[in-house]
Amino acid sequence: MRYTELLRIGALLCGASGTTVAAATVAFGYDDRTQNIVLLSTIWWLICGTGALFLISRRGGKPSEAVERLLVDAPTQKMPEEPRVGRTLLSRLWPLALATLLAVIGGAVFGAQVSGITAGLPLAWAISWRAQEFAVKAVEERDGVAFVVIPTGPFTPIKLVRGPGLRRDRPVDLSIDPPRPR
Repeated sequence: MRYTELLRIGALLCGASGTTVAAATVAFGYDDRTQNIVLLSTIWWLICGTGALFLISRRGGKPSEAVERLLVDAPTQKMPEEPRVGRTLLSRLWPLALATLLAVIGGAVFGAQVSGITAGLPLAWAISWRAQEFAVKAVEERDGVAFVVIPTGPFTPIKLVRGPGLRRDRPVDLSIDPPRPR
């Protein structure tokens, strides 16, 4: 499975997780006595989203240090093994499913404030992972490679290999002015 696909699916699932936990917050905080919790949770979600956008803008389109180190350490391999999409997704994203389940159960048992606070984190992660996908895609296009995730166990760190990608025949023209006709 390509690393950019894992990041894209992870971003979508983080957004779905945050939305599910936010919906649980609204459902649990629907009572007249706890409507302020829903309002405060909404403000918290906005703070998390704008905080993630601020951190991404400070990075300037570059991958984070951890992702950059992962890309640099990826060994080159001519033919990566067959993708095991389901196994790779399950082994990489099971903590997200567990956290979502625990947040919804925590909101039901302890109150809407638990799920309200928890919902902001996956929303921020979704924004961050989406930005990482674009940064990795830019590196792949620049170097003409494709980073592929090696299937590993659920408790081992993620490992990548650098596989063949599409190379450009000519350099990209970065000039702003269009060519003038003669």
